[in-house]
Amino acid sequence: MTAVNTRANHVAKVDRLSNLQAQIDDLQTRIATTRKLATPADDPVSHARATVLRRDDASSNILKRAIDAGARRLTATDTALEGVSNLVQRARELALQGNTATVGPADRTILAAEVKELAEQFAGLAEARGSDGERLFGGAAASAAAYVRDAAGTAVWQGGGEAPRLAIGDALVATGIDGPQAFGVTDAATGAEDLFKTFDNLAAALVDADPRTRTAALEKSLAAIDGHVDRLATARATAGARLARLDSEAYRLDRSSLATKSDLSKLADLDLTEGVARLQRLVTVLQAAQGSFTKVANLSLWDLLR
Repeated sequence: MTAVNTRANHVAKVDRLSNLQAQIDDLQTRIATTRKLATPADDPVSHARATVLRRDDASSNILKRAIDAGARRLTATDTALEGVSNLVQRARELALQGNTATVGPADRTILAAEVKELAEQFAGLAEARGSDGERLFGGAAASAAAYVRDAAGTAVWQGGGEAPRLAIGDALVATGIDGPQAFGVTDAATGAEDLFKTFDNLAAALVDADPRTRTAALEKSLAAIDGHVDRLATARATAGARLARLDSEAYRLDRSSLATKSDLSKLADLDLTEGVARLQRLVTVLQAAQGSFTKVANLSLWDLLR
């Protein structure tokens, strides 16, 4: 009977030592990875909550990247519109200069040459691309040229629809400004003209030899230019408002992400100070148990030999 009890005690103590060693190994792994939840079995409720938080954080990160891309596009759009606005202001100055009696034909020819140069610069800005390589003023069809000259030499917008929109709360925020919205549309029925046409008409008016038709054409160009100034200002204000909306949402997402990461840390991350202290306690208990086991094992062996 004594031998049976001794064997049972021996097995129990070995199991105890094995269990302590397993706890130490597991805790060492958790300390190395700083993870408190290694498997769902560790804490099913906390693990499920952590899974939801990680999914929400991943969704927020996807939206944040889309917002960052949209913000870069809107920033580039505003920069291009600023450049166009400067060109239009200069064209207005040239139109005013050319519409004075003191400017002769040779001077008007020089002014017209500068207007054509401004038109070339504008054409380049109308095809400006964002950091993603897409044309800023092409609307939804931003991979191809935004404008193409037809057989008559008229610039025709090749885009389609609006720039991509982002769902921000209950609103959809466009991440760009399309060409017609920024530069107008030529419409023979109403007499409206886009900025391409205005530059062309201004250059032609400056070299018109007939004072009467030249004056009328320059006055018309000045009126058209003033309309473009207002339209460009509105386009820039629209882009700025959209950019501010995206910046506000990005700020909210950043704060939300910090809160989510804090909650995740509380749920899933190991408190290293507490973990190391617990490890030291387990090691101490294991060492004591090993010492006790050795003494008991030696005594049991002596009992068997007597």
